[in-house]
Amino acid sequence: MGTEDFCITPLRLADGIIVIQVSGEIDISSSLAFKERLLAALDESTRQVVLDLGAADRVDTTGMSVILELARRYDREDRELAIVCSEGWVRRALANTGMDQVVATHATLAEVLGHDKPAP
Repeated sequence: MGTEDFCITPLRLADGIIVIQVSGEIDISSSLAFKERLLAALDESTRQVVLDLGAADRVDTTGMSVILELARRYDREDRELAIVCSEGWVRRALANTGMDQVVATHATLAEVLGHDKPAP
């Protein structure tokens, strides 16, 4: 896989919330481009980032490292990062690496935004 095997689509919502939809595969060959595009989508007014990994085919450990770096940065800046991912390979990878314990992980966007109750 190469750097063009994924897509990031930022959607700005009200109140400084941005939803970043990720599709494709984030791996060692694309993680640097993933990080650059992710950071380029953010600005000082962003108070919460929702990383929607629902359409991601795969996120390997280098992709997880990028997400962890962003989570730490946002924690230091008193901002929020949440992940949306329902089922499948990526959700299992988040659980297996413990990432779902570090970054709030939800099944739906509505759940993150408070429009839905968390799934059990």
